[in-house]
Amino acid sequence: MYSRNKINKLIFAFFIFQLILSNPVYSYNQKTDELDLLRTELSYLKDKNSPQYIKTKQKLQKYITQNKIDYSQELRLNDVQRLINQQKYNIAIWELNSLIEENYNPSLCYEILGDISYKTAQPVKKTANYYKLAISQNSDNISALFKLAKLYLKEKRNILGIECLKEIAIKSDNKELLSTIETMVQNNITPNNRYEANNLYEILGIIYQKTNRTQELLNAYNKAIILNPTDIYLKYQLGELYYKLDCTNDAIAVYDSILKENSKDSQIRLSKAELLAQKGNLLSANKEYITVLEDYPNLAQAKYGIYKIYKNKLSPEKIIAKVNYTDNKNYTPTKEDILAFADFLEEMNDSEGAKNFKDYVDNIEKQKLLSQKQQEIKKQPKTKQTINQSQNKKEATNKEQLKEKEKQVIAKKKQEENKKTQEILKKEKLKQQELKKQEEYEQKAILSERQKAIKKDPKKYQEYKKTIDKYLAQEAKDSTIYCAIANTYRQMGEPTSAIKYYREALKQNPTNSDIYYNMGLVYMELNSLETAKANLIKAINLDSENTKALTLLSFVNQKLITKIVNNAYSKYEAKEYLEALKILDNGIKYYPKNAQIYYYRALVYNAMDRNAASIIDLQKAIDIDPSYYMAYYQLGKTYEKIGDERSALVAWERFLSIEPDEKELIQEIQKKVVLLGEKYY
Repeated sequence: MYSRNKINKLIFAFFIFQLILSNPVYSYNQKTDELDLLRTELSYLKDKNSPQYIKTKQKLQKYITQNKIDYSQELRLNDVQRLINQQKYNIAIWELNSLIEENYNPSLCYEILGDISYKTAQPVKKTANYYKLAISQNSDNISALFKLAKLYLKEKRNILGIECLKEIAIKSDNKELLSTIETMVQNNITPNNRYEANNLYEILGIIYQKTNRTQELLNAYNKAIILNPTDIYLKYQLGELYYKLDCTNDAIAVYDSILKENSKDSQIRLSKAELLAQKGNLLSANKEYITVLEDYPNLAQAKYGIYKIYKNKLSPEKIIAKVNYTDNKNYTPTKEDILAFADFLEEMNDSEGAKNFKDYVDNIEKQKLLSQKQQEIKKQPKTKQTINQSQNKKEATNKEQLKEKEKQVIAKKKQEENKKTQEILKKEKLKQQELKKQEEYEQKAILSERQKAIKKDPKKYQEYKKTIDKYLAQEAKDSTIYCAIANTYRQMGEPTSAIKYYREALKQNPTNSDIYYNMGLVYMELNSLETAKANLIKAINLDSENTKALTLLSFVNQKLITKIVNNAYSKYEAKEYLEALKILDNGIKYYPKNAQIYYYRALVYNAMDRNAASIIDLQKAIDIDPSYYMAYYQLGKTYEKIGDERSALVAWERFLSIEPDEKELIQEIQKKVVLLGEKYY
């Protein structure tokens, strides 16, 4: 017999059971479970054209309709988070890929796919690729960019991680995020080389500039120099900062400290000379330029610097004598020397200076001809009035013939000149058309960038605008002013306007290597890598010792190489092997000493069963970069594929000796090495 207490408990339990059955939450869970079962089945069916997939998809649609389930794109994307929390990753992946096909917020979808890939310990390359796809869909997806940066840094791929952090620091004004990056840079990232260290300091510099912490910016550079007293790059950055802050004496003091350790640094000496010239200390500036020319006799920037000091102050002969740093009073440049210097000025884009020098030579020639005629007139004896009539007639005939020949020569010259003029006009017309197109494109780009910048932070935009207006109000604008305007536009998120004013700066100072460097930097930020490369090459041609341009060019080349590899790899994954080979073959033409391109071409050859070609390329990759552990891994796999176990063992031993940070691969290869070692040793 049940007691009254037990009967009451049973009645209460039955009541609760009935309540649960009638509860909409219970009903919702039941619907969700059924929905998840159908989506699970779809996630495992890879062929979307198969009858089973189509049938299951129809069943899903029918179930949604019958049960009046809200299956909108927005709710599906929100539901993905529940699926991830419940570790139903296959359904989440299927749903995200469906949303991408429907072009619904693809950037966020790819980012979440990257998160799932990371949670489920998928290969790093796969995870990174999802984040890169998210960024390619929306370049302002800072969240995906930050996750990619952390992934690279975790994998010890510092260069790529630091590059991502730098891009975030430039793009983002989120103080919390900038503070996080600042902490990471200061405490969590150990640079492997000078390039990485310099970029970390540059990231801090960007953050300090954005947060108006000038003193901290100065302190950061000074502390870095105390820790790395021989690091000339850091000192250069400090000198440049003083230069921007108009602390001329401080900048010169820093440059002097660099020159004390490295007297051959032409870029620093040129910067010092430019500052001295601006201060009006022309003799000291000239001395610095001469010192540069003693070490580098053909350095265009130094020659042009001397020319600018004495322009409109000395005659062309005396300027050339100064440029050739000779005190020989008897030295007089020839007409050829002056014309050669005019050509040099033309190369420096100083058309006005070149014209002045050429006009100077023309005037000398005219004076010389006039003098010769006067001398001839004086030398001619006075003739008697009674001259033979026939002789006069002969002379008259000769004169007529000469006049006729002169007319023919003049007519021919005019014809040639007209032809040249027509060609010039045609070229000019095409040039004007191209310029018009470029101007229209630039205006659209400027308008778009300006709207984004204003929308992002209207208050900060107005602050930047006031700074620019202040610079523009100055009547006499030199290259420094135009550079300051360009730098401000860059900070406010208007790179196209920045480029426009860097060009104005180049008109004032066409041989300034740093202006070309800054243009290269902006084009790189715009992802116009080829244009960035062209500007950096110009910077280096003007000054082969420009370490910033050399470093950035190396970085841009790496980005171009990464672009080549990514394009080829997408073709490789699509099994379009011939297309992948074309991309990689072309890449090797431009970068014949890059291990990465050879490695990926080896992968393509391997997929095509061209094993001998694959082995040759892997060996080339190893010759170029002996620490490229994945090349040893793949070499071992290729030897294993063709049955050469002994060679595979040697390659894998080298792979393990490098101590790669790939735990799964290490475990795989350690097992193989043990088995093969027992067999061959």
